[in-house]
Amino acid sequence: MSQLGSCLDQATAYIKKLKERVDELQQKRTSAQLMVAGMRGGGSASTLAATATSGGAKSEEAAQEAVDLEDPVVEVVHHHDDGSSLDVVLISSVERPFKLHEVVTVLEEEGAEIINANLSVAGRKIFHTIHCRAFSPRIGIEVSRVSERLRVLV
Repeated sequence: MSQLGSCLDQATAYIKKLKERVDELQQKRTSAQLMVAGMRGGGSASTLAATATSGGAKSEEAAQEAVDLEDPVVEVVHHHDDGSSLDVVLISSVERPFKLHEVVTVLEEEGAEIINANLSVAGRKIFHTIHCRAFSPRIGIEVSRVSERLRVLV
């Protein structure tokens, strides 16, 4: 009987240590999410900060929801090596995804030919990466105009 009690005590202590470790990792994740939100300049950083300070599992869920509800990200990167190609990176939540056909239409109207498009989902986020080149390398693609038009889609 005493051996059984000793094993139960050890198991209980181990479970408590695991719970502490989970809580510690959740706090680190929340801090990392705060940093990401702050670097993006997203408006939900204050919401995330408020939920992070309250602690507990419910605040972790609220923090995750705040990150998921962030404004979508639109980045257009122009390649300087040849000047006629660009990459478009779009990040959205599964609740408010981009309409890919609208993105493709904008790119084609702005003189881009799509070479490759990738989509991946991580958690509640959707990541699109689109590699393009100009239909006419002499004319090129006006990155600021593409970026502006894609932001309007959001």
